[in-house]
Amino acid sequence: MRRVVVLISSVTIIIFAALFYQYQQQQDEVAQLHVYQTVLYEKTEQLYAQAQDWQTPIEMTTQDQRLDGDYRVMADFILSYLKDNAEARNVYLRELQSMGWDDFLDVKRLSADKKNQYQHTQQMLRDARSLATQYQQNKAQRHETALAAAKHLDIQPRLKQTLFEGLAFSDDEQSNAVFVLEQQILAKAEAMFKILKANRWEAKQGKFFFYEDQPLAEFNQLYQQVLELNSQIETIKNSHKAKLEAKL
Repeated sequence: MRRVVVLISSVTIIIFAALFYQYQQQQDEVAQLHVYQTVLYEKTEQLYAQAQDWQTPIEMTTQDQRLDGDYRVMADFILSYLKDNAEARNVYLRELQSMGWDDFLDVKRLSADKKNQYQHTQQMLRDARSLATQYQQNKAQRHETALAAAKHLDIQPRLKQTLFEGLAFSDDEQSNAVFVLEQQILAKAEAMFKILKANRWEAKQGKFFFYEDQPLAEFNQLYQQVLELNSQIETIKNSHKAKLEAKL
């Protein structure tokens, strides 16, 4: 009888020890996940802040000493992908600047280019379209490459879903929506140029002076639409932090 009691006691101790170990493992897992989320949030905010200065290459370390093991691998993978995307976006903006896109509708520039049958302006449009297409294609390729690499990342299988969710969020609606609006602005700018090219006008006091009322009305309408699109872009950017915090 005593043997039975001892045996039962021993088994009970083993069971409780196993349960305690499992509980401890679960608690550690929850703690690691919390740190992982915190690191992603902090680093992403840091990256977002740096990316605002798009004229300067991004310098951010994707490693964090608070993480180890699989969570460190995952965070580094996600943050490296985010950093590459942000830098590619800023390179795109720097290339637009280098071609003088900010001055596309500058009165003085267009007035001078009119004497050359708008050769420079038409080349700017072709270059801007080409840059946008190349940027979009490269972004899609980076996402496909990251998805393929994620499948073979050396982490526990149960964490793969967390990783893919991170990648899905990385391809966020914010940057995509801003790019779509920017392309709409590009189309409006092109339409404004067509009006200038097809109608008589001259530069007066830094403004376009049309000889007829209709092209003036069409030009002003397009200009107001550009202002509205810019306003939408600012609204999206301002909501970024709130959306990011809610996701993480």
